[in-house]
Amino acid sequence: MDSLPNGKWTIDPSSTRVEVSVKNFGFRTVVGTLDVTAGSIEIADGALVSATVDANAASYASGNAKRDEHVISADFLDAASHPTIRFTATGATVVGSGYRLDGTAHVKGAQSPLTLHVKSLDHAGGRASFSANGVIDRNAIGIDKMPSLMIGDELSFAITATAQPLT
Repeated sequence: MDSLPNGKWTIDPSSTRVEVSVKNFGFRTVVGTLDVTAGSIEIADGALVSATVDANAASYASGNAKRDEHVISADFLDAASHPTIRFTATGATVVGSGYRLDGTAHVKGAQSPLTLHVKSLDHAGGRASFSANGVIDRNAIGIDKMPSLMIGDELSFAITATAQPLT
């Protein structure tokens, strides 16, 4: 994995994506996306040390309008009261050719530990890109409306991001 120039980088929301997936009835995976509104990464000594990604809870889209409306409602994300979903990572460990970022998921006014596994971190032309994934227990962040039989307990997150140096 290439080292990046030291400093703070700002995430480009137009080329960054958060994907959320969960098992439905134990066998079918439902995937939705969230629009990214802001974010940053910090590099020190050529290594990733922190990252933040903010997403708009009301932007959840899975391709099924009725489901999307329900997910955005108070039953699940409660986007009206908690419009921002935030992923923060404040500790990074080099693991093989990637990083493990230890941090927190802030969803629906609750917080849960989140470990993101960064599989790629590259830079070219003054821009950096990375992809990361992690899993949290939906019950730990207050998304407990439906039983586990209907909706799995594990929410998987996949983040692909592009950033440029903060000027």
